[in-house]
Amino acid sequence: MMTNSIHERLYRTDLASFTKFAFHELSPQYDLSTSWPVDVMADALQGCLDRGTNRLILNAPPRSLKSHCAAIAMVVFALGWDPTLKITVVAGTRALAAELQRRALALMRTPRCRALFPHLRPTVTPGEIVLPHGGGILYRAVGQSLIGRGADLIVIDDPIAPHRAQDNAQREGINAWYDAEIVPRLNDKAGGAIVLVMQRVHEDDLTAHVRKSGVWTEVVLPAIALADEVWPLHRRRTVMRRKGEPLLPDREGKEILIAILHEIDAYNFRAQYLQQPSAAPGLQRVGLFWEPRPPGWQPGMPTGGGAFRKVREINFILNEVFGMGEPPPYAGASPYSDAEWEAAAILQQRRLVAEAKGDRSRHDAPGH
Repeated sequence: MMTNSIHERLYRTDLASFTKFAFHELSPQYDLSTSWPVDVMADALQGCLDRGTNRLILNAPPRSLKSHCAAIAMVVFALGWDPTLKITVVAGTRALAAELQRRALALMRTPRCRALFPHLRPTVTPGEIVLPHGGGILYRAVGQSLIGRGADLIVIDDPIAPHRAQDNAQREGINAWYDAEIVPRLNDKAGGAIVLVMQRVHEDDLTAHVRKSGVWTEVVLPAIALADEVWPLHRRRTVMRRKGEPLLPDREGKEILIAILHEIDAYNFRAQYLQQPSAAPGLQRVGLFWEPRPPGWQPGMPTGGGAFRKVREINFILNEVFGMGEPPPYAGASPYSDAEWEAAAILQQRRLVAEAKGDRSRHDAPGH
């Protein structure tokens, strides 16, 4: 039972505090050492409950507690405040949907949570938690029909696995399923809320698809800051993160992130950990530059008769994100886009090949 009334009031009224409370209730063996990402995500989720945020995207790396924040803590907290709410949680697989139901139910049944919200007396069936007041949580997997079931709040959690995102038919099918099944399920089309929680997996994934409507609030938390970040939180401090600072330094510092980059390669790392999916696996940056470069050469200067070389994307990330190695000679001050560099480099490569063939022809000609 709880004896500290200040903490009890915080857990009942503040989602960030309740989210940390829920983590310790469900995982007492783990230490939540870096908690500011929870504050940022919970503050955004609180907006869906009481500040009129109707569409919210949370993009964050694997194992960063985004599912705990949105699909477990928030839904229990919301029902604690209003047990008549109808909530739908949709997960990428049936197994994940069942796990989210199991953990939400376990939280409701802990003695401390029951002391906070004694009216949460759930009746459980496979795929559903029902409360005596009429509210509850419906659990489904992506692709399943939701016909006949309305919701005041919908949470979509990791709708597609990274390896399946490379299948155009599966990816486009999920985007079409969202259009057909999700928005129509809201009981209040103007006031109902949809939360999309996922790591990026493809440049045309569900995050990219829903962004086209232009009405979404976004919280994007890369595993390492790509620029200085400022997160002003309602009724609490402003959180700041400097460029180059890891999201979870105690668990995934720079050395571990670099090891992950080498292990999963640049394409997967850029999508899942940096939340910036690139156009295609195996992307390589290309450029035209002097080799060797003349004295005083700077990025973006004309290259004249320079050479052609491709730079591996993994090396580009190491320099761009982690400050390691030599920058590509066309980075930073270059006025050209990657596509322009690619086109120019191909022309340069053809010219060099043609020149080399011409030299050989001259040397092979009679009299040489």
